[in-house]
Amino acid sequence: MKIRSSLPLLLSLILMSSALHAQNEVETERHSLIGIKKFGISVEIEKPIGLKEVTLNPAQIQRKVHESFESLPVTLLSFNELKQSFYNPFFYVHVNIMQAEDGIYPFSIEMRFYQPIKLSLKNDVESMASTWHSGYVGMVSFDRVNEIAGVVVDAAKEFKDEFERLN
Repeated sequence: MKIRSSLPLLLSLILMSSALHAQNEVETERHSLIGIKKFGISVEIEKPIGLKEVTLNPAQIQRKVHESFESLPVTLLSFNELKQSFYNPFFYVHVNIMQAEDGIYPFSIEMRFYQPIKLSLKNDVESMASTWHSGYVGMVSFDRVNEIAGVVVDAAKEFKDEFERLN
């Protein structure tokens, strides 16, 4: 009988510890943004071959995200400066647009912040790792595909707000 009465307590402890682990992961991601002095921005788009929408140009979206980040207390590296060193931190946006039936375009936006890290178990070998991430999914009709670029810039605001709050 004692085992049965302990089971709900044990289950609730397990559930609470998993929620705490998730909170710790979010806090670790947030903490990793503190003290960043410079970073670059990189945007990549995957789309169906037949989709020729001019607003879905990665360089244009990258420029708009860059402009929206200009108020941050950080030096924003140009794309050329970013490519000069493997160890420059950068905000990476990957947009994947698919084509479904009836002219519907589902899409996903994955945002990650990469920065240099040291692998303490590998004699402090330096590498790059994603230390912050977020994502977004949506769907538009064929006549509203051009709005995806604006959604990407709006989604990047989540990172901007988080970075600004911490720095």
